[in-house]
Amino acid sequence: MKERGNWFQRLCIVSILTLVLLLASPVGVVFAANPTVTMNVTAGIISINNTQDTWALGYATLDEVIYFSTDGTQDDDWARLGNPGNLAVDIEIQGTDFEGGDYDWTLAAAAGDQIYQLDADVANAGTYSIEVKSASYVDITTNLAADATIVWSMKFTAPTAFDGADDGGVKNATVTLVASEHV
Repeated sequence: MKERGNWFQRLCIVSILTLVLLLASPVGVVFAANPTVTMNVTAGIISINNTQDTWALGYATLDEVIYFSTDGTQDDDWARLGNPGNLAVDIEIQGTDFEGGDYDWTLAAAAGDQIYQLDADVANAGTYSIEVKSASYVDITTNLAADATIVWSMKFTAPTAFDGADDGGVKNATVTLVASEHV
């Protein structure tokens, strides 16, 4: 019986000490290990470049077609879009109206009176099936891999009619290319 009492006393003392240590600990845990998480990250870089940033169309006559190329008359490998970033990207294109001179020219799906048309093409397909719009961005290419480059071009179609004989003067428009991460 004495042996049983000794064992019971020891158990009570150890239990009381454990309880005191638990209550004295700020987080209620005695001798707990602090787990860690090792983190690694690489910055995702979205970037595009364009080898040609100016297009001097010169004089445009009614309903004339001019290509974004070295001589304005044919497709070639003159303009390239590149992805120097480290993520695959989707590239969108948007145009603006031509402003300047006595009358502005509106960008639309088909050339008309004071209306010009602008279409884009990739990989020298020759289809010019990408309608460049002023109200919204449209895809020019999707999933362009990191460090990849594509050939691209545009086709300008002049208005079918100009208002007034004095519609001269330089007109300016902008084409914007925007990249976003391909998901």
